[in-house]
Amino acid sequence: MSKVIEKYLSLYAESEARDLLDVLNIDSTCLACYEHCLVIPAFQENFEDLLKVWRNLTKDVLIIIVVNSYLIDDFRTTDLFDQFCRQSSIKKLTQNIFFLKRSLEKDILLVDRCHHSTIIPRRNGVGLARKIGADIALSLILKRIVLEPKIGITDADVRLPPTYFEPKMKPGDAALIYPFKHFAGNDLKQEILLYEISMLYYSAGVKWSGSPYGFTTIGSLIILNPEHYSQVRGFPKKSAGEDFYLLNKLAKVGNIRSTKRPIIEIEARLSNRVPFGTGPALAKIRGLNEPFEDYTFYSPQIFIDLRFFLRAFSQIWETKDVTLLYRSKPNLDRYCQESGFYSLVEQRKKGTKSVTAFNRCLHEWFDALKTLRFIHRMRDLYPSVRIIGIEDAPFVDTYDTLEELREQLAKRCLD
Repeated sequence: MSKVIEKYLSLYAESEARDLLDVLNIDSTCLACYEHCLVIPAFQENFEDLLKVWRNLTKDVLIIIVVNSYLIDDFRTTDLFDQFCRQSSIKKLTQNIFFLKRSLEKDILLVDRCHHSTIIPRRNGVGLARKIGADIALSLILKRIVLEPKIGITDADVRLPPTYFEPKMKPGDAALIYPFKHFAGNDLKQEILLYEISMLYYSAGVKWSGSPYGFTTIGSLIILNPEHYSQVRGFPKKSAGEDFYLLNKLAKVGNIRSTKRPIIEIEARLSNRVPFGTGPALAKIRGLNEPFEDYTFYSPQIFIDLRFFLRAFSQIWETKDVTLLYRSKPNLDRYCQESGFYSLVEQRKKGTKSVTAFNRCLHEWFDALKTLRFIHRMRDLYPSVRIIGIEDAPFVDTYDTLEELREQLAKRCLD
């Protein structure tokens, strides 16, 4: 296995992964071998709902559940931990990692980050929980306890299909992103549809512009290449947006490939546990008087400008005065000045010896975060539009129903 994984585990992995590695170095037979592994963070989740996540998977999967909370005396989460322990024969592997051998369900590694002495800092939240789980998975892959070198990352609100592990990593893939479909009762149907269209419209627009960052960033849809994960030093320890920031890092060292299948079903839940994401977005839409009239989307002109901006990158190396490339677009010219893009170009030209290295530098600088900030900046110049207004986007074809629009945009996001 790659030296980069060994280096990551020794220098940057969470203590749980290093402690488990110490145990495995002494006795690698304390665990069986598994074809696949799956990481799930669990905070105030329902026991029966969690079982549904992996119920359809083959038996040859090790489930790594990081039961976590930042709250002292979070009885809902500690009760979840206890429920798992009551259902199985338990083997304590480290101070807070337990092996649960199950006869009918999957074998589980249960990580305790929810009791008094193990709670996680609130500012680190789900990012730390995911990192702990993925780091443990790395240790298992390194020791050949898990044979397939990839790490499934998901959440407690999904239902995984039997084909979940079928897509294969191609050379250069840093991560796979699966397509998705939310499900819920009829009372959330219109909110889900608008939210999905909004998310897919953004990703499709960024992809159409020519950006390598045009992918959805939902934490429950990710398959990680362990070497690339190690190369970027794992999940950011953030309470929200950790999936976005990880994929942003991974896109700079490999390909983020959006697959056609399998489609992952996600339960739509109204929740404000994190400042942004599905729960808060659905709550916001539900609070509108007329959602289909009042909910707005980025102006198509923003993506047109983004495409123009990115297409000019290929000419910058040969252009003495880069401002000439954007002078015809006053909004872009102003952005380039205010963001420091013109200054960056001049600095990197002086310090870069080849056009290939220079172009790579531009795309690494103008990453997913800067793309998002660009779009927000342009939103101040191009007013947001109602859903009927996105028909003017060059990457949107005619459609008869909003369901057709949703499916069309979903296909635009695929590789």
